[in-house]
Amino acid sequence: MHKTLAATPLLATVLWFGTFLTTTVHAEQDSSASQQTGQALTNETLSTMLSNMGYEPKALSKGFLIAKKVDSWTINVQVVLSPNLTKIGMNANLGKVDKLEDITAPQLLTLLISNGDIDPSCFYIDRDQKKVYLHRSLDNRAVTPAFLREQIDAFCGNVRSTADQWKFTK
Repeated sequence: MHKTLAATPLLATVLWFGTFLTTTVHAEQDSSASQQTGQALTNETLSTMLSNMGYEPKALSKGFLIAKKVDSWTINVQVVLSPNLTKIGMNANLGKVDKLEDITAPQLLTLLISNGDIDPSCFYIDRDQKKVYLHRSLDNRAVTPAFLREQIDAFCGNVRSTADQWKFTK
């Protein structure tokens, strides 16, 4: 019985050390896995992810500008995080309209109807800048490079497929 008691502190130390090592290894694996599975992005990790995807993100006052080449098109997309980091937004400037009141009702109706076809992308008009934009908003959760590439590709596809509907811009 005396030998059992003497071995108990040694066994406890071995178990504690084993638990410590296991926790440390799992924490390192979780950190690595979070980069692979895509936790919520920050401006720094978004920039890194875009660079690793082959884009050359240019820092803007809000977010980053990337250029996506598709056939003869070069589509410039602003990729931006919401202030609380819960959303990722994509914006494409489709052109300026000198006088917003010159946009006809049929042109506006066409844009509005198209929103249903290109959801989650949608058209909007910035009154102050007098520009038409296409916008897409995504949850900033579990974002992987594959998911982000899919969303950028779909968004750029929306820009191209709706070109006739916003051709009234300059």
